[in-house]
Amino acid sequence: MTLDEALQEIRNKPVVNLWPTVGTALNLSRGATYAAVNRGEIEVIELGRLKKAITAPLRRKLGLES
Repeated sequence: MTLDEALQEIRNKPVVNLWPTVGTALNLSRGATYAAVNRGEIEVIELGRLKKAITAPLRRKLGLES
């Protein structure tokens, strides 16, 4: 996944996959992405064992809000 593709998903969807979308956007490895989730740095919604990143706070973190 390219950075442009990741940012496009984050702009257009309410929730996205942690890996590779969020990891690519934040320039983090897979392990670092999940570690950031565990530290509470990335807000997620849990659907059973599946975790999805909530894009509204992520857009603010990335400076994508106008």
